[in-house]
Amino acid sequence: MTAFTSGHDVIRRILLATDLSARCDRALDRALALARETRAHLVIVHAFEEATPPSFSHATEVAPSWRAPPDAAEIAKEHIRRGLHADVMDVVENATVLVMEGEPDDVIERVVATEGIDLIVTGIAREGVFAKGPVILGRTVEKLLRRLGVPILIVRNRPRGPYTHILATTDFSDASANALQVALSFFPDRTLHLLHAFEVPHPARMTDLSRQIESFRTTLSTDLAAFVNSTVLPEEARRRIVGLVEYGKPAQLVREYVRDRGADLVVLGTRGRSAMLEALIGSTAKSILQTLPCDALVVRGPLQRMPRER
Repeated sequence: MTAFTSGHDVIRRILLATDLSARCDRALDRALALARETRAHLVIVHAFEEATPPSFSHATEVAPSWRAPPDAAEIAKEHIRRGLHADVMDVVENATVLVMEGEPDDVIERVVATEGIDLIVTGIAREGVFAKGPVILGRTVEKLLRRLGVPILIVRNRPRGPYTHILATTDFSDASANALQVALSFFPDRTLHLLHAFEVPHPARMTDLSRQIESFRTTLSTDLAAFVNSTVLPEEARRRIVGLVEYGKPAQLVREYVRDRGADLVVLGTRGRSAMLEALIGSTAKSILQTLPCDALVVRGPLQRMPRER
């Protein structure tokens, strides 16, 4: 059984996936802050499509001197460095900046494998002007979640400091247990609020609802304690968990908790490798991401469970 590790031993190399848009500045700031906090090495990756060769009719045109020879990778790399703030150059100068041709998910997957990445940081997808709703994850992130076991931090808000109020959700599944382990190991000095949301199936009468809610809450609070105890965690980490068992729809409860209590990070566990997003992360997790007003850490991967007593 692998020992539980935390802090600098867990996050050693962070990958920032950027499309150079203004929205990705927030992801950049968060990646830089995490790199400083954990003393991790930062790898900045930008993927671009292969340039279309010039047509024959323009082949004999003489290009200006600053375009000869054309080097899209170097131009993009310089663009990245110019866009970084002067006060973060100490981190950037030590970072690895990779500008590569290819589909973003293919490029990122290769870099994750070759660079030994522990955490991917990215921004939210662009929102179309005429879209009915925001595209929360985007095609690239959805593909990465299907193909990679590395946690992905989706950054929505501009960082105002380290994450201070972290909420994790659990449905008592292995996926949510793994997410709990990762969150506690990534943030070894933070309290983690662990929420289990429940609904009462087919209440007999509305007058009985309050009594049924309290009965479910009592039972599920015991289940939550058992869930935490069955997950491989040091006692120090267990003491940092604050359990919450609440009646209501998970997506709505998470959104209200973030709004009312000021949580700045929500941790979600994912399931499987299905091509469908609903099957990939579960309809509950997808609903949460669609309405979440803060950053999200989406986790998929191996799980450590306490051995059963013989």
